[in-house]
Amino acid sequence: MEQQIILRVRPDETVCFPALCVACGQPAGERLALQKRRGQVTRRLDAPLCAECARRLARRSGDEERLLRLSWPAAILVTLLSAALVAAVLPFGSWWLRLALGFALGVISGAFVRRVLVRRAEATELPERRAVRESARIVDFTWRDMTLAFTHEEMAAQVAALNPDYLPGEQPLEEQPEAGDAGAPDNE
Repeated sequence: MEQQIILRVRPDETVCFPALCVACGQPAGERLALQKRRGQVTRRLDAPLCAECARRLARRSGDEERLLRLSWPAAILVTLLSAALVAAVLPFGSWWLRLALGFALGVISGAFVRRVLVRRAEATELPERRAVRESARIVDFTWRDMTLAFTHEEMAAQVAALNPDYLPGEQPLEEQPEAGDAGAPDNE
């Protein structure tokens, strides 16, 4: 079961992790880069990883490798073909305007093809690689806090214990006077 913790960490502050792999709990010597992007802002953390889990993370399936290698040449080819086709088909008299529009639409179509191939490659990744990648991740963040998710509850507890200053504290509820008692003194 996934365990989530919320830490009040601003972008310039660091989160401490135990010297254990976030995926398997063995002594760690490598790093797993965690990142989450929202608009123009990206939050990054480095989580510890053991050598064996780092090797699992580096391995790719044959289909994943093939699709990733194919993505750039396919994107470039689609960009050039789309640019040439659009430049040849548009009825404008100015060749430079046709070329500019063709290139813009070609870049858009090439980026789309690359994105589709990369997403298909991600879908064919090895299960052990996915397990390592998802063992620790940034779920959400704001300017002052970050939600981390761990597949192992022990790791989440250790991270919380190593970062007590960043845990959101319990804020005491202020007692509100009832509507009828707003100004009445207690005479009993």
